[in-house]
Amino acid sequence: MAQFYCLSVLLSILCGLILIYGQDEGFGSDDFEEGTEKKSIPGLEKIQEGISGESLFANPTFRLVCGALCFVTGFVIFFVPYHGISVIGDLIPSFACLFAGATVLLGYFEEKSDSFVLPEVLDNALFANKLYIGIAAILIGVVHFILPGVPLL
Repeated sequence: MAQFYCLSVLLSILCGLILIYGQDEGFGSDDFEEGTEKKSIPGLEKIQEGISGESLFANPTFRLVCGALCFVTGFVIFFVPYHGISVIGDLIPSFACLFAGATVLLGYFEEKSDSFVLPEVLDNALFANKLYIGIAAILIGVVHFILPGVPLL
């Protein structure tokens, strides 16, 4: 279905951007001490300036809605691919949506709840690698947009 194809592309890219730029304790906060300045990605200084601070990606409601929609869309496109064979038709984009959506959702719940504690395995797997999950979700979303009918993509 074309609707879920468009949603999977859009939401995987959005959740990837949220994982990279959106959360305060996210990208690189452990790598820098208080007195040092964060390094910027070459060629993307203007985008980073616009995204930093109080942006849409840091809004908790936006993160909750995008994470939930991305997770549900990933689950649906696992069984209803755009073109191709069921289950393996959109396997990689489905996993990208599931991982990105789960990471954004669990980050939201961990931030908002005092009693919500993730098992250490999930914490190490998702939050320690959220930069890589975000980059992978963006790349998979772009490749899925360019090559919609390829099996596994």
